[in-house]
Amino acid sequence: MKNFLASIFLLSIIGCASNNSGELTRAEVIQEIYEMEQAFNDMLAKEGRAEAFAYFAAENGSISRGGRLITGKDSIRAFYANSTTKILKLTWKPSFVDVSDDLSMAYTWGPTFFKGIRENGEAFENTGTFHSIWKRQVDGSWRYVYD
Repeated sequence: MKNFLASIFLLSIIGCASNNSGELTRAEVIQEIYEMEQAFNDMLAKEGRAEAFAYFAAENGSISRGGRLITGKDSIRAFYANSTTKILKLTWKPSFVDVSDDLSMAYTWGPTFFKGIRENGEAFENTGTFHSIWKRQVDGSWRYVYD
């Protein structure tokens, strides 16, 4: 019964947050960001780091890796394509998502898990925390401007 009442309460809150103008609500945009992060993670697992990080980058998006700032889709793709580290597993999941008041920017952070083999054959595992800044593009898609 408690679960049923909690579900009704949650649905009533979501219903009150709905926007009849056809525009997304803040809660809907936050959900969209969670889903986009999962799509990014899924693409990385299927197509690799170079393609996933390039695809989800804004045209002038930047990543910070090893003390270097790499900017632009082509540079990001090349950085990962030339990596000598073999990735066995890389996953992340946002613990927190927030969006700007005008719903055009978002940021996410959460835990990461990275398992791979270095160029010298040494296996390793790392955990950490990611932080990404996202911007809604003219076509409505989300692309990171910084990761």
